[in-house]
Amino acid sequence: MHFSRYLARFSSAWGSALAALVLIASPAANASFSVEVQPAGTIPDLPDPVGRAGMVAGTVTEHDGAQSIIAAGGANFPQAAPGAATPEERGPKVYHQDIFKLRNGQWSNAGTLPVPLGYAAFGSVGKGLAVAGGHNAEGILADSLLIKADGSVEKLPPLPVPITEAACAFHGNKLFVIGGRNAEQPEAALNTVYMLDTTPDTARMKWQQLPPFHGPGRILSTAAICDGTLFIVGGCTLSKDASGETARTYLSDLIDYNMTSNNPSEWGAMSKQPLAGPGTPVAAAAGPAPVRENAILLIGGDKRGNTPDASRPVVQSRDILAYDVIKNTWTHEGEWPVGIATAPAVVKGTGIMTISGETAPGVRTAVNASATAGYHFEMSMVDYAVLILTIIVMAIIIISAMRHGVKNVSAVTDPNTRPGLWAWVAVIVLWFVVMLNYFDRQLLSALHEPIVRDIPQTEAQFGMVTSVFLLIYALLSPVGGFLADRYSRRLMILCSLVVWSVVTWWTGHAEDYTSLLIARGAMGISEAFYIPAALALITDYHRGSTRSIATGLHMSGIYVGMAVAGFGATMASWTGWRMTFALFGLIGVAYAIVLILFLKDPGKAPADTALARKPSKPEEKTVLVNVDNDEQVIKEPASNLSTGAVLSSLLSGRPMWMLLAVVAFAGAGNWFLLTWYPTLLQDKYQLSSAEAGPAATLWSSVAKYVAVLGGAILADMWYKRNKRARALVPGITFTISGPLVVLALLPGIFGWDIAVPLVLMLGLVATQGLAQGSLDATLMPVLRSHIDERYSATGYGLLNLTSAGVGALISFFGGWFKDQGVPLTTTLAASGCLMLFCGLLLLTLPRPRH
Repeated sequence: MHFSRYLARFSSAWGSALAALVLIASPAANASFSVEVQPAGTIPDLPDPVGRAGMVAGTVTEHDGAQSIIAAGGANFPQAAPGAATPEERGPKVYHQDIFKLRNGQWSNAGTLPVPLGYAAFGSVGKGLAVAGGHNAEGILADSLLIKADGSVEKLPPLPVPITEAACAFHGNKLFVIGGRNAEQPEAALNTVYMLDTTPDTARMKWQQLPPFHGPGRILSTAAICDGTLFIVGGCTLSKDASGETARTYLSDLIDYNMTSNNPSEWGAMSKQPLAGPGTPVAAAAGPAPVRENAILLIGGDKRGNTPDASRPVVQSRDILAYDVIKNTWTHEGEWPVGIATAPAVVKGTGIMTISGETAPGVRTAVNASATAGYHFEMSMVDYAVLILTIIVMAIIIISAMRHGVKNVSAVTDPNTRPGLWAWVAVIVLWFVVMLNYFDRQLLSALHEPIVRDIPQTEAQFGMVTSVFLLIYALLSPVGGFLADRYSRRLMILCSLVVWSVVTWWTGHAEDYTSLLIARGAMGISEAFYIPAALALITDYHRGSTRSIATGLHMSGIYVGMAVAGFGATMASWTGWRMTFALFGLIGVAYAIVLILFLKDPGKAPADTALARKPSKPEEKTVLVNVDNDEQVIKEPASNLSTGAVLSSLLSGRPMWMLLAVVAFAGAGNWFLLTWYPTLLQDKYQLSSAEAGPAATLWSSVAKYVAVLGGAILADMWYKRNKRARALVPGITFTISGPLVVLALLPGIFGWDIAVPLVLMLGLVATQGLAQGSLDATLMPVLRSHIDERYSATGYGLLNLTSAGVGALISFFGGWFKDQGVPLTTTLAASGCLMLFCGLLLLTLPRPRH
């Protein structure tokens, strides 16, 4: 069938399919969410039998990696008579300074605070539990502390002003103190927002004042951070009444703040519509408010409102309210085991617990209540669409394999003629596949925060999720290449895309860490079977002077996919991270239909008679064409040879070993930059993580994209005059870039008093991107010119194994050397030296065999 007929069919049928896809995806809702309240007594009560209000609490990481819970301070009325309702009956209010630790199901005394305190802001940061402000019998405090896992206490920079009864939230290593009051009888509450980044050492830490939130100041509000946005719920405003006493007005609103901006107008700017409040005034709910699956949980709280009924005692609320950030709606998710207010909420794994707290004014409880909250699977329209399309695509693949066979038919395109239309169609349609592959890789990192929030795991465990993908991808790349040499490369690519789509969809439905780990391992399988087959198929089509540019165009999709992954994170803010993965799984399996229509094996693609030579029995013999003299060589097809014979052929020549060393040395520099370059910039130039990340990736990504296209064009143009050109282009760039990278780091290595400007550092190190991009564009053409072309996919799989294996090692040893006191500048300079060796190896490669 001619290409025009395929195009006509695509315009009608596939256009309708895309429209249907939009309709299916449009009603996609947030992931299903539920709260399961545990019976009272599930966790041990606080050691203080009276109970306390206003404690600080959070998780801390022990030396063995396990998590414990620290709870400290708080206030109560130890002399209160049962049923005491007046201040006189309650007796004096006592503030405490002991530190308790819950580990292995038992509470123990872990230490002592410098002073008694209650009602402070707090949050679990990487180094321990950060505490700021609060008050005691002596007055309001400005002190800030860090409580470590062993119970020791370290002083942090004090708040700019004394603050108590503020809302608190934490994000990574940052603690936020929101509102509160700074006097015993203030005219009004505060509307200030202070932030402390605990990442640097104590000497360099400082509180940063963010723009104030809109509206009146408030005390006892509850805060939460979800996907880069700070939310504040309820609380009380303060004012002087006619008698001069401070009066409270209870609030029922919800406001939001874009933390990525220092512009005061950004308060509320994240909302497409006014945010829905909880529907009732509420103050002193458990905080910081837990967040699960884009839902903010408001547990308990004081709901007396503005005109409480003085004739009956006030009992704190047991309601569990959930605010869906995406839908802008509140739902009632059940009741807490006890009515609670002024209690800390602690999230550990999938569990949420409140520590002690106030059940009524002046009345405390030692009961610690808990619940589990998280995702449960329910089929949506997107899920049904993925299932149906997967069945349809797999049925087409199976029928095609039964009708046309699964053996690989080697390309026989004449290298001295220009490639036909289908050769370029293959490059175009596969560009989108490789773009999706690398989009998915970066999307996991881009959605790090919500994934770790909803599937609790340590940073080391999250690193293992990436490592298991890389390990399986590396180990199976030669297997994928070997199978692509034996069987239809088109079928391999189709099956890989279907598996990729299903696994991407599955990632969005992972309920726990184990299922997430398995899903990413399965992703390594799908991608290991794609790249060798795709590059072999493209270079089957492009055998002459277009081989590098065709490869470069395809590989440019890698950098586009990595660049646009950030927009996937933006999409997740609209649909939730789970639905984002599910939708891209749907896009992938739908795109498989495009491949079915437009991707052809070279030996079977429609072509002009001048563009192809076909053997009479391709299943028996393979016709290979020698580029230099255009002679046909009859050889056994790869499907008839054993694994040993293939490996023996590949590894018997010196060029293959040289190329393995090339990708090892190049991979050392590339993976080190991907893993540790942002950290180096933070350490050397005191950049924040928000500044270092884009600075580290943007320059290099642009350089790689320019080089993967420009280097390919240059290599193909030069190839017409010099058959070694495809190795010389990356060889020259690596030989130049390696010393430039070392030059940028020399002052730091030798301790010279020379400050390399940041722009110069970024520019010099970005030359590595030029070298890596040019190598990506020419590696497969260079490989095929030095080996038996029947085994090109297997050969590329071996190169992938080496590169990814070195990447895994360099990612680990970069951190290990840093722990041993070796600066990152030294490690990166060593990678620059390896890049130089990589260039020299490419320059000294023998003349191509064919």
